[in-house]
Amino acid sequence: MLLSLAACLPATAADVLTQHNNNARTGVVTDETTLSPSALKRDHFGRLFTLAVDGQIYAQPLVATGVEFPGKGRRNAVFAATMRNMVYAFDADGADPEPLWKTYLGAPMPFDRIPKDAGAWLGQYNIRPYIGVTSTPVIDRDKGEMYVVAKIADPPCPGAEAATPACPVVYRIHALDLTTGAVVRQTDIRIPMVEPDVPAQDVARRHLQRPGLLLANRRIYAGFGGHQDAPPFQGWVIAFDQDTLRQVEPAFCSTPGGEMGGIWQAGNGLAADDQGSLYLMTGNGSFDPERHRQYSCAFVKLSPDLQPLDWFAPANVEALNLLDIDLGSSGPMLLPGTAELIGAGKQGKLYLVNRSSLGHQQQQRHWFHDKVNPPVQFFQVSRPWRVTGLSWFPLLFNVGFHHVHGAPVYWDSRRNGPTIYVWPEEDRVRAYRYHADNGRFTTRPLKGMMGNKGMPGGFLSVSANGQEGGVLWAAIPYQDDAWVEIVRGTLRAFDADTLELLWSTDRDEPADYFSFAKYNPPTVANGKVYLATFSDRLNVYGLHAPVPASAGRPAAKVSKDPRHRGHRKGASGHVGSHAH
Repeated sequence: MLLSLAACLPATAADVLTQHNNNARTGVVTDETTLSPSALKRDHFGRLFTLAVDGQIYAQPLVATGVEFPGKGRRNAVFAATMRNMVYAFDADGADPEPLWKTYLGAPMPFDRIPKDAGAWLGQYNIRPYIGVTSTPVIDRDKGEMYVVAKIADPPCPGAEAATPACPVVYRIHALDLTTGAVVRQTDIRIPMVEPDVPAQDVARRHLQRPGLLLANRRIYAGFGGHQDAPPFQGWVIAFDQDTLRQVEPAFCSTPGGEMGGIWQAGNGLAADDQGSLYLMTGNGSFDPERHRQYSCAFVKLSPDLQPLDWFAPANVEALNLLDIDLGSSGPMLLPGTAELIGAGKQGKLYLVNRSSLGHQQQQRHWFHDKVNPPVQFFQVSRPWRVTGLSWFPLLFNVGFHHVHGAPVYWDSRRNGPTIYVWPEEDRVRAYRYHADNGRFTTRPLKGMMGNKGMPGGFLSVSANGQEGGVLWAAIPYQDDAWVEIVRGTLRAFDADTLELLWSTDRDEPADYFSFAKYNPPTVANGKVYLATFSDRLNVYGLHAPVPASAGRPAAKVSKDPRHRGHRKGASGHVGSHAH
């Protein structure tokens, strides 16, 4: 169903130009006047329209309002990038189902060109069938440009299913004109890994640019991890001059002289503060920060020119590295109004650390003194594995818990005060209140409904305004484990003060079937919710949607097509990091 443009324009218009809304990665929009809890209860909310794309959408949709498109007038636009290296601009209000523009960035890499690890030999790849644009782009409204990184088979590989011959692969960063989609500038990315067993032309194939791009300090920052758990690989942050896209030297390596330490963060972007310092979280690998500047399973603070300034690692970092319990399976968030940083990983613990002094390695409690170099606070936010006895085994001490992949999101509620929200895998959605008087979170959370029976948990956004309450939005598998298979997804809306379920596609619109887009939070802007899918479409939801005639019919069955198989790996390529 297409909508009148005039009927859909809000009184005020807001942009979403980067992953999770801002460089602090709070995931909140605070000027949403249409989608209030009372409106979702009172009016009919549902799917307004869909926008067809070519390929799976791993990148979070972005929104820019009042863009002047040549020959088409001023429009609010939503932008989507796919794994087939297609980038689209659509009318965000449903005035036209056809793209305002679309740009093809080059042939994507077929999944079977990824170097094989043990899982891949068994036929389980973490991405199928193509790898193209995996990270969320970033938009600069002042320059009228979008920056996007694509993995490109150059020249194209013959046959998506053929295992040989290996095709050349390159990562390329592009600056696109926001109004036409034209490529203004582009640069082939050089990942400066030095490894005798890896030819230079094979380095891009082994790495995955998964975290959302960061625009800060007039530079574009891109993070890289390993692909398909096929060592050797390392974690990298590479910077590009915004005006020229020239690659800036030196790059940051998380494990110089070592291995792994991937920067993937389940697609969440690197964070940046007002001084231009960068913050990231790493996966498992080599750890020797004092002698060799190797920072696996750690929070890391970087200067604008990518020099390491500070770091923090949990007390059991050696066990986390050995057992592939990535700290960096979600991503950092800067806590507004404080000098603190939070993040959680596959151990299921949330760490609150001071940005001015991260604390280096946390020490265990001893008989005669308290912890040395503690974080400001840390506590468990996920429940134990079913086989809880494992967590008493010395090697697995404190790691037998469900993982966190969706980074926390934040809202300063008039009713409850500053609050963060997190939805771990196989667990309930949770809200933790922050107490400014003592600078700590309550460790007794408000809990909402249970999630699906498996991986990877829920991916969240918050919409609110200063007059009414807030809405917590969650994209999550409907029921099935998304570890290997591509499964049915659902969109849910909760009262952000109470975690009462207000609406969901599976409850209120049971015929709204779509494939869950892993690690991809909803984008909320101007009275609408934009939801990425793996069904080759972007779904758009809002108030006054028509009641579906097919409501109440059985949902479509999940596809068992072998092309839709995933792999129990995260974007870092680490075993156990869950389906990408």
